[in-house]
Amino acid sequence: MSTPGWICVALLIIGIAVSATPAYKNYRVWLWRKWGYFNVAVPILIMLVANIYACFQDGAVVIMTILIPLDVVAVVAAIFTYFQIRKTKK
Repeated sequence: MSTPGWICVALLIIGIAVSATPAYKNYRVWLWRKWGYFNVAVPILIMLVANIYACFQDGAVVIMTILIPLDVVAVVAAIFTYFQIRKTKK
């Protein structure tokens, strides 16, 4: 694996480790309180922009084949985030 590959793996491990810390969870709850339901809309908007951009590229079928599972994950994550925000707001 090349040097950029190792850097990507290291950053991925650091990202996963940070996401498991209590400080990150507190930060996420703080964002939910501050931004509210806008926090749910952002991943969906990013997904829509990426899909529109991918449709106009050469090899759109291959790109969309990769993006469709990611879209499903983003929508499911947005739904779970919505319910978590709603529970936090009560």
